[in-house]
Amino acid sequence: MLDSNAKSKTRKKTLSRDIAEVLTRRITSGVYPAGSRMPTERLLSIEFGVNRHAVREALKRLEAIGLIKIKHGAGIFIDRVSFTAGIEIFDTLLTNEDGTINRSFMCDVLEFRREMALTITRKAVERRKPRELGKICRLIDDLMFVQGKYKSDEEARITLELFEAMTAATHNNVYMLVYNTLNRIFWHLRETFNLVLFYSRDDVDLMKKLRDAFEFSKVADAEAVVSQYLTYLEAAIEKEMDAAEQDNATDR
Repeated sequence: MLDSNAKSKTRKKTLSRDIAEVLTRRITSGVYPAGSRMPTERLLSIEFGVNRHAVREALKRLEAIGLIKIKHGAGIFIDRVSFTAGIEIFDTLLTNEDGTINRSFMCDVLEFRREMALTITRKAVERRKPRELGKICRLIDDLMFVQGKYKSDEEARITLELFEAMTAATHNNVYMLVYNTLNRIFWHLRETFNLVLFYSRDDVDLMKKLRDAFEFSKVADAEAVVSQYLTYLEAAIEKEMDAAEQDNATDR
């Protein structure tokens, strides 16, 4: 189940972090457009009702991840949000200021993950070498073996190892970098949602189909399996978001 307080449980909140998160949302939503000048430290301290030290610490956080540039004597300027910065502020973007899930951003994450996973799958089937095929098949066998026997964390670990092996089989270093990012995002999602990845006999049959697709270079079959897995994952997250919104509505 979605835990709207997951963020506060996983890290200690501070005043400067709270301010940084508010400013981050303003930057990513366009309230402060790229290239524009932010309010001064003095104005921000008045707005938030805090001393300038807390504001300064918040601004240092934003500068460290590339969201702003502080030019002494000139002001604080908004930088374009880079891919790296986007990952660093993922926790902040995932939630709204009231702690609820940002559904629009979550949909963007899932869309990006789907497109990259399908591309990586296609290239892996086309380019895998014999040794890579052996590792992929072994991990698929491991996944089928643990299905229903152990906690979901074990299945999640093997699933990530499988996707890592598939990504390595593309022989594309950029895909590998993207995979490492998606891996971080995946674990962020698992901390937020209580998801069981595989839970029925149909899932075992899908894994057999994926193994066959890699062995006999059936690109379309491999893409179909991964697409079905992603569809299940997306539906599970959608269900958890709906439940969380209902809980929040009841609490009001």
